[in-house]
Amino acid sequence: MKKTIKNYCLTATQNKINELYEIATRYAAVKNEVFHRYSSIAGVQYISYPREIRDEWVKNKYAVKFGLQARYWKQSLEEAFSNIRSKWSNTFRKVRSALYKNQRFNKEERHYAFYLFKKVSALYDVLTYTEFDIPEKFKNSQIDRQKVHKYLKSRLRNYFGKKPKQNKKTSFMIDTAMYDVKTDQKGRLWLAIAGLTPRKRINLLLTSKQIVTGTLRVVLHGHRIEIHNAVEIPIKPQRGNNAVGIDKGLTTLLATSSGNEYGKQFGEILEAESDRLSLKNSNRNKLRALLEKYEESGNTIKAELIRQNNLGKRKYFHQKEINLDKIRAEINLALNTFLNLENPNILVSENLNFCNWTKEYSKKVKRYLSSWLKGYLRIRIDFKTMLNGVQQVVVNAAYTSQVCHLCGEFGIRKGDKFYCTKHREIDAHYNAAKNILARMYDSEITKFTNYRVVKKILQERLRLSNQDSRYDTTISESEKIHAYI
Repeated sequence: MKKTIKNYCLTATQNKINELYEIATRYAAVKNEVFHRYSSIAGVQYISYPREIRDEWVKNKYAVKFGLQARYWKQSLEEAFSNIRSKWSNTFRKVRSALYKNQRFNKEERHYAFYLFKKVSALYDVLTYTEFDIPEKFKNSQIDRQKVHKYLKSRLRNYFGKKPKQNKKTSFMIDTAMYDVKTDQKGRLWLAIAGLTPRKRINLLLTSKQIVTGTLRVVLHGHRIEIHNAVEIPIKPQRGNNAVGIDKGLTTLLATSSGNEYGKQFGEILEAESDRLSLKNSNRNKLRALLEKYEESGNTIKAELIRQNNLGKRKYFHQKEINLDKIRAEINLALNTFLNLENPNILVSENLNFCNWTKEYSKKVKRYLSSWLKGYLRIRIDFKTMLNGVQQVVVNAAYTSQVCHLCGEFGIRKGDKFYCTKHREIDAHYNAAKNILARMYDSEITKFTNYRVVKKILQERLRLSNQDSRYDTTISESEKIHAYI
């Protein structure tokens, strides 16, 4: 697997920085051109044709208007199509998941829909209302083609969303033919990057002596230049021999089915930063209102003083990034501690990107949920499980936090406590983690089972257990740590 190593250049002249920013701006213009022309719903037909499009641009000299060397705009075009393919891949995954959960479609209709995902030309005909020939195996089967086509057109447009756009103009990629690496007499490492002028390179002195190889990404942060290098790192051998379920939370980052909690300071750090930003933004909004008031009254001197001294963004974003680094550090520390202490070979979790906005949360809680770094946590879990050779299993999360793992009764969750109808008070995160782990072995409840069906299955099991007394409602000594009668 690959890991990104960062190198830095802190001593570049202003002329070099300006030229790099100009390259990034033109590089982004190429990507936006590709997004505009080929990333619509009808553009699904172009997913497999980046080489033909590149050859057409060369033949027609279409890319001359961007003012970049050929290697730059070709690299930008390839990156843009890679982004488009990823967007389509995510869209197909979401539609497949929705098809699995939709009970209006039979097995043959799902099979036909999945065939269309693989046959891009046929999918393009569906999206553009064009007739096409289907394989013989689908002609004699009981498939309502019109129903499937209508559903796919609706869901694909819904999940694909708007066309992507490159708003930030602060980075670009370079391949091995676009840079040279050399070491001077003092042992310092220099990186020579292709500039806007042919056969003239931009020389950058790097702070590290780590040799960069392969395709690089140049990232610009003001006067700081970052060189991102993806390198191959070995995967650690698997050490553990146990499966562990985890439940995510705001107060405590991770609670496990073994009864341990990791990242206990996560909630405090997150809430402190969220409250700080809320107060800071409130004060800035008051200053903006005062600024508008002065401008309307013609008091330009006071308005200019507020604009220059009170509404700057440099310190604002600098402090925000420092505090975000603290939150990220807490996430990484919790994950590292968990993997080192429990040594799981299988990590069982629910969808860590999930956030239910339909509940009636208070404004303050919604602000905390918005601040929660769900995407970053998911990425770090994926990376660290792969790095440590841990298999990751994602299960159906329906009712895992609403059912008692000891007796199967539906209960009530209030904050960090779960109250069972059989008069038990259990740690809510531990209870959810136990249910999540149990879902891995549940053959009836799959990852894509509709939540209504899940509820019926759980209710039927509870009814049978009450009749046959097949559930042992006594609590072991180890369970008494987390449950109180």
